[in-house]
Amino acid sequence: MRLVLAAAILSLTATAVFAADSAQAVLDHHVKAMTAGDLDAVMSDYADDALLIAPHGIAPGQTNVSGNDVFSGKSNIRKFFAVLTDKGHNPAFHEMTSTFESRGNDVMLMKWVQFKGKPNQVSGTDTWIIRGGKVVAQVVAVDPPPTPKR
Repeated sequence: MRLVLAAAILSLTATAVFAADSAQAVLDHHVKAMTAGDLDAVMSDYADDALLIAPHGIAPGQTNVSGNDVFSGKSNIRKFFAVLTDKGHNPAFHEMTSTFESRGNDVMLMKWVQFKGKPNQVSGTDTWIIRGGKVVAQVVAVDPPPTPKR
């Protein structure tokens, strides 16, 4: 009985570690693809029925839902990343630093900063749900700009 219980505990632990490693691998691939401006590689990280919530105004033609745009399904999410991987926006990813924090088996936080220390600095936190090696949900939260010093 103890042997069966120990095996079950080891199996659960290995599954949790593998899930976290898998999520990390997906995010590592995502950042690399974004930096390269490779839209098809970015989209390979997403499930067909994924959901993305991002601040309103990044991708044209989206309905403002309380200050956010909701992209449902991979084809709609592609519209969002088509803007972020274009030549006008992609330089921000070359000046981006990010850190990852696991919040359980399938939830990851990515804290990021673009143009650190420059007047156009932007930062935020993305919350990711990754299952079966694919992003099923992502929420992009951009930090408010710093208050000017008087």
